[in-house]
Amino acid sequence: MRKARKPRHSGLFAAVSRLDTEIDPAARAELARWVREQYETEYGDIPLGFMARCHLGPPYVDHRLDLLHDIVEHFAPADGVPEPFAQARMLARNDAYAFVEVYASGEIRPVFADGTVVSDGGGSAPV
Repeated sequence: MRKARKPRHSGLFAAVSRLDTEIDPAARAELARWVREQYETEYGDIPLGFMARCHLGPPYVDHRLDLLHDIVEHFAPADGVPEPFAQARMLARNDAYAFVEVYASGEIRPVFADGTVVSDGGGSAPV
């Protein structure tokens, strides 16, 4: 659990941002592989992906970055978000968080812009 709470480094922030904006599929796949490796070695657990605020502008408000299937999907306010990412949606819209990690276990870990991780050690993170 201690590794799970270790602050996320700036390289991850840059990579997560690039996952959303990278157009070339091969480059995006390589970037996703690098992010998975970072989580495995640095934090001991690999998230399914992330939910974050979208900066494309209307009609999009948030997006999902899936590390396992190399999916980047943008959502308008009325769009449904697939589980388990839907549980992280409201947290991702909170300006306090840079992004929200979503795990296969159902755990959700919001990450502050300074890299600090919110983790309750169980299911969903507190809102």
